[in-house]
Amino acid sequence: MQQTTQTKLIIVDPDKCTGCHSCEMACSIKHFNVCGTNYSRIRIHEFRDVNTFIPVMCQACEEPICLKVCPMNARMRLENGAMVTEEHKCIGCKACIHACPFGAAIVSPITGKTMSCDLCLDDELGPWCVKACTMQKALNYVRSSDAAKARGREWAKSLTDDYKVPGAKEEDFGFSFNV
Repeated sequence: MQQTTQTKLIIVDPDKCTGCHSCEMACSIKHFNVCGTNYSRIRIHEFRDVNTFIPVMCQACEEPICLKVCPMNARMRLENGAMVTEEHKCIGCKACIHACPFGAAIVSPITGKTMSCDLCLDDELGPWCVKACTMQKALNYVRSSDAAKARGREWAKSLTDDYKVPGAKEEDFGFSFNV
């Protein structure tokens, strides 16, 4: 299934992540009823020397390489757009893990098979990791079309300083650089 404007996804703003690990705890409780990072389908990569924390999870790529490299065709796209592993087909070879450019797929500590974010498919309120991210709202669950607009807006805003005429004011051009 290709992503449509109705498909929702989790967008990550690493600049807002405080490294509290609430998202990991919520995910592990939701899926395994255990509070532990090894059971989470989202991981916080910590770069403490520069005080940066980056939440990493499956990005449900439009053309997922994990789908192509799986020798058992165990990877599949759900109706909600998430890329998951059909455990009964998975042989635990980890080809999808090594192929993922984000390092998002991980091994289940229970089954030894690959697992990745399913967007909490069976919860009508949405992904638990997003609900748990209350400190700075580094995770947001939005329609894919809104995510594209937000990313474009952020990118355009980052370029404004490069295109301002020195000494000129925004009013001189009849528009504002503020979004």
